[in-house]
Amino acid sequence: MARPLHNLVKKEASWNWTKKEQTAFEGLKQAITEAPVLAHADPNKAYFLETDASGAALGSVLSQRQEDGRLHPIGFLSESFKGAEVNYNTHDKELLAIIRSLEHWRIYLEATPEPVTVFTDHRNLEYWKESRTFNRRHTRWHLLLSDFNFRIMYRPGKQSGKPDALSRRSDHADIPPENQLS
Repeated sequence: MARPLHNLVKKEASWNWTKKEQTAFEGLKQAITEAPVLAHADPNKAYFLETDASGAALGSVLSQRQEDGRLHPIGFLSESFKGAEVNYNTHDKELLAIIRSLEHWRIYLEATPEPVTVFTDHRNLEYWKESRTFNRRHTRWHLLLSDFNFRIMYRPGKQSGKPDALSRRSDHADIPPENQLS
């Protein structure tokens, strides 16, 4: 969107403001002024939690639907996996992202009248609560999650840009950013 404006300030470029640059400028102004802004939590509204995990970190966004019909963020979470968590398989990392997010925003999400809708890009987690075969870690996590009223819904990774970006910050790992994509 901003490429025409970037091109104007290149070292060898001559300044030539055309309709293309004006359109880019207007588009940026609109994107900045209409972007969902942080909202205060309202206990009378349903909560939405978007989570994602990468190889080194997790990211999540807590949101609520506002009067304009759009989800507005209440808060963001981005943190590195610690110790043995780095070695967890994808399923467990994605589940840990949900657990850490629910615990981080416990003050808002514990014992909500409506279920918290948790969006994840890991389809198998939709059925995790119904599973009857657990290892010890899953049993412990199941107990932790029993304090929360939530439902897990699958959302393809292409639609999960916010938590995905938070889980792939380059300062979470000693991996160069271009090598973190998986």
